[in-house]
Amino acid sequence: MPSPITGKTLLNQYRVEEYITLTSLGELYHATDERSGRSLALTLLAKTISDNAEVIKDLEAEAVKLQGFSHPNLTKYLGVYQTPTLAFLLEEWVDGPSLNNVLEKGPVSVGEALTYAKAICHALDALHKQYYLHLNLAPELIRVNQRGEIIVGGIADAHPLGAKAASKLSNYPQTYTSPEQLKSQPLDTAADTYALAVILYELITGTWINGKRAPKSNDAIRKIHLDGSPPTPISLNQEIPDHFSRMILWALRKNPGDRLKTTTELLSALALAAHVAVDEIPLQATPTTAPITSSILGKWQFLPPPKLKLLSADTPPLEDRLASLTVSKKKRTRIGIAPILLFILSAVLFSFFWFVRPAEISIATPQQFTPFASDYTPPPTFTPLPKSTDPHGGRIAFTCTRGDFNQLCMINRDGSGLSQLTDMQASNYYPVFTPDGGSLLFSSNRNGSFDLYLLFFSEKQLFQITKNIGNVVSPDYSPDGRRIVFANRASDGPTSIWMVNADGLNPHLVYAGPNTVVATSWSPDGEKIAYAMSVGVPQEYEIFIMDTDGKNHLRLSQGLRGIGGSIDWSPDSKYLLIYAGPFGDKDIFKLEAGTGNYARLTDGGNNAGASYSPDGLYIVFNSLRNDDQADLYIMRADGTNQIQLTNHPEPDWDPQWTE
Repeated sequence: MPSPITGKTLLNQYRVEEYITLTSLGELYHATDERSGRSLALTLLAKTISDNAEVIKDLEAEAVKLQGFSHPNLTKYLGVYQTPTLAFLLEEWVDGPSLNNVLEKGPVSVGEALTYAKAICHALDALHKQYYLHLNLAPELIRVNQRGEIIVGGIADAHPLGAKAASKLSNYPQTYTSPEQLKSQPLDTAADTYALAVILYELITGTWINGKRAPKSNDAIRKIHLDGSPPTPISLNQEIPDHFSRMILWALRKNPGDRLKTTTELLSALALAAHVAVDEIPLQATPTTAPITSSILGKWQFLPPPKLKLLSADTPPLEDRLASLTVSKKKRTRIGIAPILLFILSAVLFSFFWFVRPAEISIATPQQFTPFASDYTPPPTFTPLPKSTDPHGGRIAFTCTRGDFNQLCMINRDGSGLSQLTDMQASNYYPVFTPDGGSLLFSSNRNGSFDLYLLFFSEKQLFQITKNIGNVVSPDYSPDGRRIVFANRASDGPTSIWMVNADGLNPHLVYAGPNTVVATSWSPDGEKIAYAMSVGVPQEYEIFIMDTDGKNHLRLSQGLRGIGGSIDWSPDSKYLLIYAGPFGDKDIFKLEAGTGNYARLTDGGNNAGASYSPDGLYIVFNSLRNDDQADLYIMRADGTNQIQLTNHPEPDWDPQWTE
């Protein structure tokens, strides 16, 4: 009996629509992401698995890599999730019949079987090239979408090449398990080849490898895998070419060393036996090449496309949306992050880095003046607000591109309460919470050049902090909330580091570096300011720190190529979050402020813009891993348990965390 979760909403986001079937990973359900309307495949893990901390930890550790895999014949894996009572896996939903629906119709032609063989081989080959084995291949995890594309799911439990088979995730019968898996021996690609050969045997003969239906008990199934001799496929279906029949049996040999080991070998051998070139085998099911599958597709009731919830003319005004926001106190301030253009345009160039002290440049006496002159209205002073009960920080502000402009959005750390804060005919960047958490500072060009603005949640008012001093970006508050550091291009020279009082008074130059500064961040202990500055390589930066008076500069970054323009301090002021790597493949790194040593926290996915939670235990960042769609993700501070937070067809990026 399936678990009674149908109709429930898990994690306040994933509504379980219907039970589908049992798979080798667990109970498969069709679910809906209530925020995006997107259909998902939700696999509920068995209680024995969800209660096993070691197994869950292993799944989370591998998810960091597996979530980055992208291939047209592999279902996109979204991660492992937990509630207080259960654990589940999420994948993209492939709307269409599974291979089980095809097997129920009886044997297919060799040509139709080759269509499946090619698509599945391509999927497995993509995994194998990343040194992973599927090890859970089964008809329930192979689906055909409306276009006839054959897509393999279930990579959540993929194992590194050479590993031994681990704990079973469900009580699914071991119908497609290789002999070496059953013996808990070290595994290579021949294990996946065996599973695929069992599936192809069923496709062309209409029976399992015993010439009948598969037994119901695992003991009987295990005995056949280990000791049984499959009837020759041609003896069960006279239309199968003899050599094709022999190739299937070759792939089913008990000893993996005697077997066709790779999917490339298997596909080539089957194509040769069928007297067809591999390139001529289609990757999609069509009425001509796959009549049984096409017939099933023609009768399938496909789901309607999801309806996206976008702002319209009927959307309540900003003041009404702000009125619904709850306000909580913030322990420390987050920093601004370079815009998505820097994230996308980072060049693939290599250089070696070392500690240097940039040339000191004399700084003019700070000007004392009021930015608004006679029409200046000071913003309200900060009022302490109730502290959040969430130890990790309750809210995340971010830049959300909507239409022709970049707006500001906010979301709770659990993915609930998504709200668009601005709806201006202007671009808004670099959101950072005030020290009390009751307002949001950001950069906007609503009046021409980029200036700093303060959005008060409770008063539902917008105040301009700087005016006509240049182009102001990447602000960050001092820990006491009295000053703001930012990057500013005040003339034709490179962008420099400036400061201004929190009330907008006394904007002044602090450090005019030799090259353009793109990001600034004030350390939580108040002693240092970190900044990202160009060193002459287009769209590539170095990370420096300096004293708050603009002196004693030190370059921290060394040995990393392709550093991007964003930084964030850890709450203890010991580390900086940065991103680096070749174009299109950026990763998040933790940079030690005292030594310059670094550690990579992500592995694939094209990531940027990382920010610590107030307690330093979690990190929010933006990633292009989902079909080049920029979304927000949360992970633990060590890089594990990466979970998608937003899902919108337009970019979400530049996240900042607060209590």
